[in-house]
Amino acid sequence: MIARGSIISSLKIERGKTFGRCVCVALLLVLLIPLTALCAPERLVDSSDYKDKDFVKGCIGDYSDMVKGDDLDWVWISPGTVLANYRVSIGKFENISEELRSSQVEGVKNTYKEILTKAKGEGKGVLTADICVYEFQKFSAGKAWIPFAGGHQMQAGIGVELILKNKDGKTVAKLRDRARSGMQPEDAADESATNLKKYVGKH
Repeated sequence: MIARGSIISSLKIERGKTFGRCVCVALLLVLLIPLTALCAPERLVDSSDYKDKDFVKGCIGDYSDMVKGDDLDWVWISPGTVLANYRVSIGKFENISEELRSSQVEGVKNTYKEILTKAKGEGKGVLTADICVYEFQKFSAGKAWIPFAGGHQMQAGIGVELILKNKDGKTVAKLRDRARSGMQPEDAADESATNLKKYVGKH
């Protein structure tokens, strides 16, 4: 027969092991929760960009699901959608920026159309892109004297939002970004459209 003392000792050891495992699991959870929070992408509505008094809304309207993009400022893609499988056509084009003159809009629109329609997605059809220029900044030689960033800040800048819709008219992606390049609106639009095309091709 096994001595009663041995059984009690075994039970105590087993309880000690169970307690130790629980402590380890609890510690792991305590460590993982902040790590998960750190790894979660930043949401636009929680960002300093959105809270800034100068934040300008474009055609997207609802920004609650948009997060920091890897190549663009802010993005949202419908779960399960692979943008790279689609070609892109241009739908609505709107300018709400006060700095971009009406005489310049057509050139900017054509720049986006020329570049975005070169997306070579295959197999899933075509997505329609509704585009809105929410901000434009003219080339300004005076900004050349800004320390470290003057060469970039002096260039023409454009802020754009793009909504991609499938054949049923359902929104499958929302993209928002800013770009700077050159002296003319078309230069900035070229940089912006190229960034958007690359993002669509990678996602």
